[in-house]
Amino acid sequence: MAEVRIIKTSDCEPGMILASDIVNDYGAVILYQNSRLDEYYINKLINLGLSFIKVYKDYEYKEKKQVIIEAQYNNNLEEFKQVVRDIGNGKTLEMDRVTEVSRSLSSNFDTINDLVLCLSKVRSINEYTYSHSLNVSLLCSLLGSWLNLNHNHIEELSHCGILHDIGKASIPQHILNKPGPLTEEEFNEMKKHPSIGYSLIEENDAISKDVALGVLMHHEREDGSGYPIGLKSKQIHYYAKVLAVVDIFDAMTSNRVYKKRQPPFDVLEMYESEYLTKCDTGIMLTFLKHISSYYIGAMVKLNDGSKGEVVYINSNSISRPLIKSNNEIIDLSMIPELKIVEML
Repeated sequence: MAEVRIIKTSDCEPGMILASDIVNDYGAVILYQNSRLDEYYINKLINLGLSFIKVYKDYEYKEKKQVIIEAQYNNNLEEFKQVVRDIGNGKTLEMDRVTEVSRSLSSNFDTINDLVLCLSKVRSINEYTYSHSLNVSLLCSLLGSWLNLNHNHIEELSHCGILHDIGKASIPQHILNKPGPLTEEEFNEMKKHPSIGYSLIEENDAISKDVALGVLMHHEREDGSGYPIGLKSKQIHYYAKVLAVVDIFDAMTSNRVYKKRQPPFDVLEMYESEYLTKCDTGIMLTFLKHISSYYIGAMVKLNDGSKGEVVYINSNSISRPLIKSNNEIIDLSMIPELKIVEML
């Protein structure tokens, strides 16, 4: 077990790892144990008036890598929660805080595997609105890189992701947290969030017009079946097309108040069957090709009770991979009655 030492906050250096939670006077966690300190967090601790903190001595970063990633994600989550709460209380959106969360998120992951593992964590249903925005931001950056976009476009996509549901800060909580299906009236209220979000950010000089349009149009669909305007194909901003693809993926693979998370391969099957005409085909297929590859090597359970390892993804049937079970190769694309029901 790593040795703990107490040091002056003013002596903290980037890279040090917190050995205990930092809690404010109200009992809320400001920074989580195992957080890796950077200049932003060190200044935050100093501004809180803390004289001393506990850090690990001779901490081996690699040994605790996933723990650190999770702690950093939780810190970003808490910071973004406060941004949304401030908006709900009538304050102006502070884009510098959003940018800091976005950059901290993207710099926290050394490999795509780290990111996918973090996204797969089961999180509190009550935190869905916040964690979903962080996850979509991460996935937007990821998909942007797979689409070979430049750094500026990837950063703007990250901002689109973190802000895409910001309009929900003005949607009544009883609608956001309703455990059952929404009534038509409630759903119509919910469908206002892209327009509300656009109104919140369109006049903010720190946010590009492209980001604002991405937020406005992220629920539009290629066939015109989306909202709030009912735009089609070429009328939809490119950022919104990217947002649409990753928004669906994270929503379907997360626990929500009214619906349990679905196994990733069920979601991949939905893309193949339901979203071919609703999402931009090129963007969607790029996402499916890359995201599915990170499940190679995963252990899964089939609906007949057998367990096995994903060994190959068929590009013509991404949701029906080859499974190695008891030294036998099972091609799910050839056996329609078999399917993956659980990731192990």
